Amino acid sequence: MDVVKKTIEGLHGTIDIRSALGVGTTVALRIPLTLAIIDGLLVRVGTGRYVIPLPAVEECLELSLEEDMRSRGRSFINLRGRLVPFIRLREIFATGTRPDPYQKIVVVSTGSERVGLVVDQIVGDHQTVIKSMSKLHEDVETFAGATILGDGGVALILDVANLVATGRSQEAQLRATA
Repeated sequence: MDVVKKTIEGLHGTIDIRSALGVGTTVALRIPLTLAIIDGLLVRVGTGRYVIPLPAVEECLELSLEEDMRSRGRSFINLRGRLVPFIRLREIFATGTRPDPYQKIVVVSTGSERVGLVVDQIVGDHQTVIKSMSKLHEDVETFAGATILGDGGVALILDVANLVATGRSQEAQLRATA
C-alpha cells in the first residue's frame, strides 16, 4: 500500500483509507483533474478549436444560409416543429473572423433545456485529457479546462452550462441596449 500511496502523491493526488470494525474498509483515490479523460466533440470557431463534452451533445445539423438570415435578431431555429434557441460562439468569443459559409449547429442539453451552439466546423469526436486552467484563467467560467491535440495545438473544453448562462446574459444586455 505504501507504493500505491507514493505513486498517487507523485501525481499530486491523495489516498484516503477508512476502516470500520465489522463493516469493512473504504479506499478513496483522488486524482487531479489533469488526469481526467472525457469523450468530446472537437469543433472549430474562427481559428480556435474547442471541445464540447459528448454527454451534453444531442445532435448536429447544418445552419443553412437561408435559416441563418431568417434567424437574425431572434436566435431560434425550428427543429422538427420545436423552437430551439441558439448561441453564436463566434460572438461569445469575439473571434473577429467571418463565419464559414456552411455553419453547423451542435444541439446540447443543459438539464431540461436544449440549446444550439453555432460553430464553423465539426472536426469530429475526440478523446480528451483534461488539463486544468492556469491560476490566471481559473475564473473564466465558460471553459472547464484545456487539452493538447495530436498536432500540438490547444483546444479549450467548453463548460456547457456556464456557456449557456453567459450567452443568455449577453443576449439580455443586447436587448436592454436596443
